[in-house]
Amino acid sequence: MSRFLKDTDYAVLIRNEIKNILLENYSETKLLSAEQMAIAQIKNYLAGRYDVGLIFTPMLPPAEGEGEQLDSRNAYIVMITIDCTLYHLYSSVAPNKMPEHRSNRYQDVIEWLKMMAEGKGYADLPLIKDESTGEVKDSFRLSSNNKVTNNKW
Repeated sequence: MSRFLKDTDYAVLIRNEIKNILLENYSETKLLSAEQMAIAQIKNYLAGRYDVGLIFTPMLPPAEGEGEQLDSRNAYIVMITIDCTLYHLYSSVAPNKMPEHRSNRYQDVIEWLKMMAEGKGYADLPLIKDESTGEVKDSFRLSSNNKVTNNKW
């Protein structure tokens, strides 16, 4: 099973020394577990509207004649997945020593995910498609009450 996050992704949001301290006695097993929890958490919020299977596909295969894989991951999803992963790691190792900015970033992620789940925003992510027609399933519907006329006098 290939991982959604790469080790190099973490360098943008956390120094290697801190990452090593968080993983001190647990190695890659703990990191993988925290990543899986973060991905599951994000999927639970986005699953009703977005194609989470496609969103969390690690990499596209290389095009014919090209030697490298293309990074098809959404940068924002990578960032919030790392934020959630780091929050879970801090929570299990040193919850009392969690930096305030780490907790704030996690709360920002949760607020954004709730907004997406409620349909109050839009993200540049693949929407769920109807398997039979291939058309995007739109969960947003407009409706109104029946017309009322009061001029029967």
